[in-house]
Amino acid sequence: MAMASLGLATGAAETTASSPLYQVPQATSSAQIASAAEAAVNAALGLPQEPDASVPVTESDPKEVKGSLSKNILVHNVFNKDEETEEGWEEDIKEDFEEECTKYGAIEKVVVLHEKVGGMIYVSFKDESMATACAAALAGRWFDKKQLRVEYVEKEPEM
Repeated sequence: MAMASLGLATGAAETTASSPLYQVPQATSSAQIASAAEAAVNAALGLPQEPDASVPVTESDPKEVKGSLSKNILVHNVFNKDEETEEGWEEDIKEDFEEECTKYGAIEKVVVLHEKVGGMIYVSFKDESMATACAAALAGRWFDKKQLRVEYVEKEPEM
């Protein structure tokens, strides 16, 4: 994103072979430059990005819980495994997540899927009503600059 903004700011019209995605139109308005610069700053600061009205939205509402009702939920986007460096980070996240989820009912199992991409945590509750309450509370919520997505699942995903 920042590279595209730099290209816009300098008014460069050509594209290098190493960056074919950063093509810049020859006629760039001040509004386009300002918009690109704002997006680059927000991305660098890790702030949520405003959707671009010219790009069709393909993802559904993050507050919507996917899947068929179950006592098991899978929460996505809780962490980025490639950014976690502290030893034992998986256990810390598990404990924090257990503490949060017990607000909604009795937990049978929590598994941090620390080796998979997507920052997922599997939680199994004693019954469906507890899973429903937790899923509704977590879906779309922001955690560590990431928006959580939740789905009901029948069984624990394989590591």
